[in-house]
Amino acid sequence: MNDLSPLGREIHRRYDEWGPVVVMEDDNKRYLSFGTLDEQSCIAKKAPLQLQHEYTRSMASVLLMFPLSALPTRITLLGVGGGSLASVFHHLLPSAQLQAVELRRAVLLVAQQYFGLPRSPQLMLHQADALTYLQHATVNSCDLLICDLYLADGLYDAQLHAEFIQLCAQHITSDGWLVLNLWKEHRQHPSLMTLLATHFRTRLHATTRDGNWILWLNKSTSECHHQDIRQRAKHWQIPLQFNPWASAKGFLKHKS
Repeated sequence: MNDLSPLGREIHRRYDEWGPVVVMEDDNKRYLSFGTLDEQSCIAKKAPLQLQHEYTRSMASVLLMFPLSALPTRITLLGVGGGSLASVFHHLLPSAQLQAVELRRAVLLVAQQYFGLPRSPQLMLHQADALTYLQHATVNSCDLLICDLYLADGLYDAQLHAEFIQLCAQHITSDGWLVLNLWKEHRQHPSLMTLLATHFRTRLHATTRDGNWILWLNKSTSECHHQDIRQRAKHWQIPLQFNPWASAKGFLKHKS
């Protein structure tokens, strides 16, 4: 348990059928890893609700697309990891009902024990494959759908296929938003943007410095007035503990 790595000192390790789930920490941060040097999740020990990665900040900043009078009340998160996004949405939107779906029970247990994932009636945890969950989910059952799906060996690639995208579109309401976390290499995917255009009229995207390609998708032709979004950013800056306008403005430059 005292082994040192670039992610700090190992404090917990367990195994399931998909491999190891490892928790490491240094003086300031705690990390979740699936047995590699890649961080699956990270929290600051003194500020556990402050998102640490640029890509998670970019995903959470989709809140700026919701008027303050019509915030999401039903949120589905596919992929939990350490639970950073689930914890932040649970904190920011206490009246919202969250469904958090994670393939690995071991990951859910570690998220609760080591990363502060709330135990709350507003946050329902489901151990399930994301595609299977969507296949059995109620149509139009959420206002915001977050997909952050990575395994130890990389992206859960079912989300690049037609069935997954169609099910995501069916899962959200007519004015709801879908957020996808992909790699920058997928910007050149031969058919992905065409597939997304089949279901989503508004397609905003941005690439983070660490190579994630984040997409915000809406089934309607959504108006993106910079002034409105900047005002919402001011509202959310203190609760989010970062400047969401810095994350959101890149999306407004890239509309396809």
